[in-house]
Amino acid sequence: MSRTQPVTEADLRAGRIRIPIGAKGGLPPSRERLHVWLRSITMTSVAWDPRLGPDRERSGVLYIGSKLAAIVQPGEVLDVQVDGDAVTIE
Repeated sequence: MSRTQPVTEADLRAGRIRIPIGAKGGLPPSRERLHVWLRSITMTSVAWDPRLGPDRERSGVLYIGSKLAAIVQPGEVLDVQVDGDAVTIE
């Protein structure tokens, strides 16, 4: 199990969850759409960007969208579990 970066107000406005470099294991190495269960809410087409970059690797990003602010609070650090093509975030 891995943990996210702390969720910021800017993350909530952008609808994103940031996954630190060391926690990206198991997630795809390329941009893809993933099935995500965020606090038991099923999201079937979440954009994943591993943000490998031309100069250096950065935290990866799951783009949840506007629903994120209703589910997560600023300052929270979430647990992430990857099982095949399924991502569970609590």
